[in-house]
Amino acid sequence: MYSTGQLVCASQGVLQLPGMLGSMGIQRAALLTGGSSLDRSGWRARIEEAFRDASIACQIHRVKGEPSVELVDDITREAKEFHVQAVTAVGGGSVIDAAKAVSAMVCEPLGVERYLEGVGDRKPSGKRVHFSAVPTTAGTGSESSFNAVISRIGSFKKSLRHEAYTPDIAVLDPQLSLTCPPSVTAASGLDAVTQLLESYVSVRAHPITDALALQGLCLAGSAFDKAVRDEPDEDFRAQMLLAAYLSGITLSNAGLGAVHGVAGVLGGMQDIPHNIVCGTLLFEITAASIRKLESSGYRDGETYRKYARAGCALAGSSDTCTAEDGIPMLLNTLSRWQEQLVRPRLSEYGFTKEKLKRAAAASDCKQAPVILDAGELEAVLLSRL
Repeated sequence: MYSTGQLVCASQGVLQLPGMLGSMGIQRAALLTGGSSLDRSGWRARIEEAFRDASIACQIHRVKGEPSVELVDDITREAKEFHVQAVTAVGGGSVIDAAKAVSAMVCEPLGVERYLEGVGDRKPSGKRVHFSAVPTTAGTGSESSFNAVISRIGSFKKSLRHEAYTPDIAVLDPQLSLTCPPSVTAASGLDAVTQLLESYVSVRAHPITDALALQGLCLAGSAFDKAVRDEPDEDFRAQMLLAAYLSGITLSNAGLGAVHGVAGVLGGMQDIPHNIVCGTLLFEITAASIRKLESSGYRDGETYRKYARAGCALAGSSDTCTAEDGIPMLLNTLSRWQEQLVRPRLSEYGFTKEKLKRAAAASDCKQAPVILDAGELEAVLLSRL
């Protein structure tokens, strides 16, 4: 099992980061952030001031949308010219993925497409400059994983992956997510829940990932509704950030399942946010998988029991919940979150029946314990059209 870098969990922890980098002798850094949310909250100015106070010259880049090959290559070229010693990401999963890729590509001679799984013809060396990640949403867990997802819309959505790409420092600062809109909090949170559930039931799961995934599901079950619906509260936001962080560890070690097998294909076909795909498909694919287990006579199997335990964890009833209770709890919770919190349909992002049929044929179930065939995946996708 691979290990993560240094973890800092603290309110205003992001302001401690430049001093930590300065103490390592870092003098030039690239800072990647999201769009305008940091400006509106006032955090951008405070973060930039903290870098100046640490005597670190900062090259600033804004990342809008999911990272493309062209974006990574453009920022990498500028970072090389600036002779950066470190790359820092403050933003959502897309910002962290872009920064992770840049931190690696400044040490490689070719563009990022040449190193992408299933697309490129080169394996990454694992060399990179210092990399730190500060998530502003609780979703992808990229701050604790060793892959970065890069897209070319209409062509592919693939990973740049190496075990050396785990961030050196991850900062979980709940204050940064307090102003996150409810819709983004909901979609991001369901991405984290998807990763926790899929890695928990994965065929590659083991006792350590089981323990971490189950803990993450308990955290999400306790905090998700409150983080989305209630007034901003640091405790709930901190719980969701930790749940997402744990999901990055478990997915890196145990793998993912059918939701992500489909999401990669859909994201390569159309410009649709990854967390929206997860939010709109998690219940349907989970329900289809459980129905297939039941129809195949596997109610007494370990996978069925794991789905039940996951339902108990999300419902906050882990100590007293039975399998008979857990499966309905899981499906009811996921269905409620989907319908109440993640409303967009696939058609809103340009998908048609024909496109979804092609997507189903091109998808796989990754490390899922239940294999849904193309027809079953197509039925799921059409139900969300």
